[in-house]
This record gives sequence, structure tokens and C-alpha cells, in this order.
Amino acid sequence: MRKILSVFLCFLLLFSFSLNVTHALSVEEQAGEYLRKLGLYTGYEDNTLRLDKNITRAEFAALAVRIEGLENLQESRKGNTAFKDVTANHWASGYVNIATSQNLIKGFEDKTFRPEEQITYVQALAVIIRILGYEKYVQGEWPNNYINKAKDLGLDKNIKLSPNTPINRGQIAVIVNNALTVPVTK
Repeated sequence: MRKILSVFLCFLLLFSFSLNVTHALSVEEQAGEYLRKLGLYTGYEDNTLRLDKNITRAEFAALAVRIEGLENLQESRKGNTAFKDVTANHWASGYVNIATSQNLIKGFEDKTFRPEEQITYVQALAVIIRILGYEKYVQGEWPNNYINKAKDLGLDKNIKLSPNTPINRGQIAVIVNNALTVPVTK
């Protein structure tokens, strides 16, 4: 009887341990929830963060403006933009105007911003590096110059992506969370 009870208790202990492991939040979930608490991430109507959803350049411009603490200006900055594909009535025109005037995010040589295009890993890193004030220390050729600076700063901790891979909200949350430990040089 003791052996059966011991085996049962061991099984119960292992089972409860496995339940705790499966309910632990992933690195992306932890980072996303932390950014929500900071007011940088807002949830969707269903209160989820949709961390597996890729983020567009317009959405990332909005995030960059929030990180800079300039969101309160976005309504007054809505209107015409320098880009032929971001109209004055586009939902993100205020964010795009602020982000580009602050030199956080750039458009393309053809005078487009490509607001609905998914932002890539290296593009996101470039914006975060600019926010932190380290762009003046970036050397070399695109995209390796920003990838290398991100590694130097520890922005790539818990992230393994190719430079031109579209990035999702969870991965962005991890990068922004990593950036919170980097001293700003502005």
C-alpha cells in the first residue's frame, strides 16, 4: 500500500509540476503584458494583444511615437504627409508625421512610406536604435550595420530572426523590453 501511495504522490507531484510549466507565460507574453502595463501596447477589442500578428509600418510608427511619449500630439499632427501613400485621412497620418519629423522611422526613396507593409526585423531594430540615440554609432552597410549594433546593445536577446523577416507584435515586445535596459544617449 505504501508503494502505491508513494507512486501516486510522485505522479501527482510530477503532474502538478507539468501544469505549472504549461501555464507559464512565454518571453513574448511577459514582454507584451509589461508593455501593456506601461501603456505602450494597447489590446484589441477582445482584450488580447495578438502577439502572433505581424505589425505594419504604420502600427510601428504609432508604437515609436508612444515610446517617445508623444502620443498626445498625434491628433494635432494628422493631415498631409510627405508620402504619396499616406493620405491626410489615413488613421496613422499623425503618427507618421511625428515619427518622421523626429527621424525615428524613414520612408523610401520613391517617396512612399508603405504603411500597410509589414515591418521587418532590421527595420524595427533601426527605429529602436534611433529612439535610444545610438544611430550615430552605427557603422557599415545595411542591414548588417543595424544588426551588429542591436547585438552590441543586447536588443536581440531571445530573438532569432533573419534581417528581412516580417516581425510580429510579440517579437517587437521582446525587443522593446530589451531596450528598456539600454541607457539612452540622446
